Amino acid sequence: MSRSICACLFLALTSAAAAKNLLIEKIPPSGACFFRRYDEAHLREHPGQTVVSVRISLRRELSVTPEDARELRIEFRQKGHAKPFYVVGGCAWSDEANRDVHGVRLIQSFRKDAAARCMARGGVAEDDGDFPIDLADDGASVTLYMDEGVSGWRGPDQKKKPTTLELARQSRVFRLERVDPAACVELNQTIAID
Repeated sequence: MSRSICACLFLALTSAAAAKNLLIEKIPPSGACFFRRYDEAHLREHPGQTVVSVRISLRRELSVTPEDARELRIEFRQKGHAKPFYVVGGCAWSDEANRDVHGVRLIQSFRKDAAARCMARGGVAEDDGDFPIDLADDGASVTLYMDEGVSGWRGPDQKKKPTTLELARQSRVFRLERVDPAACVELNQTIAID
């Protein structure tokens, strides 16, 4: 096979891969739930990690939400806090989910560009809520990549002023497994997305 044919084939495959939107391929409008609870052994090995569990709900439930986007709810449970911290927002697939407007990588620990680009709503600061979620090709897991902080609410009362959850360096990357959607029913009922 000639080099020019190989180059054309490579470009065609690259374009096809770039067009892949795992958010709509793997997360139906009815939603998906992802969860991880860190055991004591993991937390002893990572003494700087303050997050003990993370739950994510991705669904399309508002009529104004585009077909290829999903609403987002995240619940962080932390050491020393009786109430969980809730983040609400939306996600859409982007080939440049981990790049800012100048092309600079947003989250250094996330080495890809294409992912679900998510943004927290009700932010305290402009930079308190733009982060990627990397979906596994089979849809069985996601990896959430956070920066130093994210805006949301301590407890379910969203009428309170939002605050920023400061995340220690060891509490910024979370790999969660897909679980039964019933595991997110209470989260979806308790936390409003509008």
